[in-house]
Amino acid sequence: MVLNATVIEEIREALGDDTLRGFLVRVLAEVEDTSDTLRKLLAVQDYAMVAATAHRTAGSAASVGAAGLHAALKDIENAARKAESVSALPGLVSALPGHTAQTRAALAEILGPI
Repeated sequence: MVLNATVIEEIREALGDDTLRGFLVRVLAEVEDTSDTLRKLLAVQDYAMVAATAHRTAGSAASVGAAGLHAALKDIENAARKAESVSALPGLVSALPGHTAQTRAALAEILGPI
């Protein structure tokens, strides 16, 4: 599931399209920044900060109904917390821009270009 339509509709009904769009723009920018940060943290093998960074951004994604991004970020967080899973991190982090693009496309179907 790329989007949680229930969350998006609740925000839309409570705050309107413009506010929802503003939240989504900020979260998508945060995810893009997080992708860059995660790559840098992986380069220095700071797995605790990888987990913390992914956790923070996962919460932002969940709060606006970006379920696919939330799941991808939780996968990164969980992998960073387990020594036996850190080898999966490069692939998970490199997939994040694709998840972002998928989310942006799904949102565009609902709200127009984001």
